[in-house]
Amino acid sequence: MKRIFLVLALFLICGCKDDSLFIKKYSSSNEPIYLKAISFKTDNYYLLDKVERSFRKYGFKESNKNKYLIKLTSHYVISCKNPVVHALGADFSGYIRLSFYDNNKEIYRIQKDFKSKVNDKMIDKIVKRLIKDMKLSPSR
Repeated sequence: MKRIFLVLALFLICGCKDDSLFIKKYSSSNEPIYLKAISFKTDNYYLLDKVERSFRKYGFKESNKNKYLIKLTSHYVISCKNPVVHALGADFSGYIRLSFYDNNKEIYRIQKDFKSKVNDKMIDKIVKRLIKDMKLSPSR
C-alpha cells in the first residue's frame, strides 16, 4: 500500500509537467548541414525576434537570400473562434512551430504547445533540438 501511495505521489509531482515536443523529420539524411546563413519567415515578429536571437546565440547568421529557411508559425487559442474551445477551456494557450526548409521543401518540423507565455528558455530548447536533430553547424 505504501508503494502505491509513493508511485502515485511521484506521478502527481513529476507527471503533470508536459515538456513534450512534437517532431516530424521528412529527410532521412544523417549528413551534417553547414550553413553560412538562414532565412526566416513569419507573421509573428515578436516571436521571430526571440527565435533569431536564439539562432545567433548558437553562431548562425541571418540572410534574406538563402536556400535554407526557418518558417515560424504560432497560434494562440484566444484568437480561436470555435465556441466549444471557449466553453470547455483549453489545456494550452497556443503553440509555436518551427519548420526547416531546404530549397522550398520542408525537411523538418518541431512544435511546442505552451501555457501562458512563450519565454526565451522555451525558444532556446526548441532551437537547440532543431539544431541537434538536423545536425546543423554554422560555417565560418
